[in-house]
Amino acid sequence: MSEHKVRFSDGKIIAGKIVETNVRFLRQSAMLKCPFTIMVPEHYREDETCKCNDSQHREMMKREWEYTDADFRSAGLIE
Repeated sequence: MSEHKVRFSDGKIIAGKIVETNVRFLRQSAMLKCPFTIMVPEHYREDETCKCNDSQHREMMKREWEYTDADFRSAGLIE
């Protein structure tokens, strides 16, 4: 049995119609490995690992998504 996959895409309106771009699939189990189960395709690398362990990405998460150092400490990502 194949594993369930989550489909992500961006939508753009072209000539009055919604057109999907940047279509990506992510295995459900890969998404559930993220400590925060983030549902944003850019949060995942091509190998389906999340970017929570990337310091620059964490800075963006704090700035744009309002995560805190306490959130990352609770998830065991920083001391």
